[in-house]
Amino acid sequence: MPTAVPVTPYVPSYQVNKMSASIPVNTIAEQVEESRKVLGAGGKELPAPYKSTGNEALDTLAFLHLLEQLKVQKRSGWIREGVKEAESISDHMCRMALMAMMIPQDPTNPLDIPRCVMMALVHDLAEAHVGDITPVEGVPVHVKHQLEEQAMDSFLNEMLGGEGNKDARRRFRSLWDEYETRETPESKLVKDLDRLELALQAVEYERSQDIRTLSPFFLGSIPNLEHPIVQKWAETLMEERKQLWESRGRGQEEQEGLGGAKVGDKAGKNNVV
Repeated sequence: MPTAVPVTPYVPSYQVNKMSASIPVNTIAEQVEESRKVLGAGGKELPAPYKSTGNEALDTLAFLHLLEQLKVQKRSGWIREGVKEAESISDHMCRMALMAMMIPQDPTNPLDIPRCVMMALVHDLAEAHVGDITPVEGVPVHVKHQLEEQAMDSFLNEMLGGEGNKDARRRFRSLWDEYETRETPESKLVKDLDRLELALQAVEYERSQDIRTLSPFFLGSIPNLEHPIVQKWAETLMEERKQLWESRGRGQEEQEGLGGAKVGDKAGKNNVV
C-alpha cells in the first residue's frame, strides 16, 4: 500500500540527467508531485488542509459543512468486512456519548461525566478530514497521529481561528488532546466506551447479516476494557454473542475465534490503556 506521508525520493543527479534524456520534463515533474501526495484512510488522497479566508463567518460555516463528513463517511473496518449499510463515524460517536451518560457515579472515584460525553463526540473529529484509518492499513501509529494532528490544527486555527470561536477552539483542543494522551480517568473511560461500542456493533452485524469474520474486532477490544461497569456490559454482550452462535450451530467456531480471550484480561495483566 502507498505510504501515508508525503515523501520526496532522493534521486542522484546523474540519474536525473540520464532520465531527462529519455523522459519528458513534465513527466518527471508529475512523478515527483505524485510522491508528495498525502494519503488517508484506504489510501485515498487527502485534499489540502483548509486555509482561512479571513472572514470568520465563512470559515465557521466551512467547519459546519466539514462535520457532514462524519455523517457520510463509513467506518473502514466494516466496509472491509463487506457489511451492508455500515455505520458512519458520527453513528459511532453518538452511541458512545449516550453510553457515557449511563455511567453511574462512584463517590470514591467520581468522574466528570459531562466531559466524557463531550470527549466522545470529539475523539474522532479529525476523521472528518483523514477518514477512519484502521490498523490493518499498515499506517504507523505516529504517522496516523501526525495526520490527525495536522487536521485538528487546520480545523481549529483556520476554520475556528476567529475571536468569536475562541471558546469552541479551546474546548475542542482540550478534549481531543486529553483523549489522545489518555492519562485522565475520563479519557480512559471514553477509550473503554470506544472499544465496547465497536464490540456492540460487531455483534449486531453478526446477528443481522451473519458475518463470520469479525473475531479480530473482539480480540482488539474486550481484553483491554478497564472500567468495571464497561466490563460488566461487555461480559453480558459476549454471553449474548455466544448464545447467538450456538443457536446457529457454530458455538465451537465462536470460541475458537476468540482464542480464550476474556473481558479485561489484557488490561488486568498488563495495565493496558
